[in-house]
Amino acid sequence: MTRKHYPAWLRRRRHDAADADTIETFGSALCALDEDAIRALLHPEVVVVIDSGGHVPTGPMPATGPEAAASELRALMTPGTFIATASVNGVPGLTLVRGERIVAALTAEMRSHLLSNIWIVCNPDKLRHWNR
Repeated sequence: MTRKHYPAWLRRRRHDAADADTIETFGSALCALDEDAIRALLHPEVVVVIDSGGHVPTGPMPATGPEAAASELRALMTPGTFIATASVNGVPGLTLVRGERIVAALTAEMRSHLLSNIWIVCNPDKLRHWNR
């Protein structure tokens, strides 16, 4: 029997309590639109990928670097949006909520307890199970 070697992106990511705290702190900074706090939690080589399914306007993807990443993240925070922590695909994450609907789910990979790769799904077709 041979053992399959899965690509790194497919392997389950491990998160510790500090990562969960970082995600929660990031959610608070994003909710407050605190520019300095948002950038302080982003790795210098951060990459943000937003899957909108064409339903939500986004800038060029992926957004790379703290400035571009912060800009894309701020754009998601329209009036009336609040953030809740959640388990997203089995790891600590955030949901963006407007009214009674989840409009985005965010998860991140950490490097040195900073967000280095951020994946955001705001495609309503992919969020159906969150809004039952």
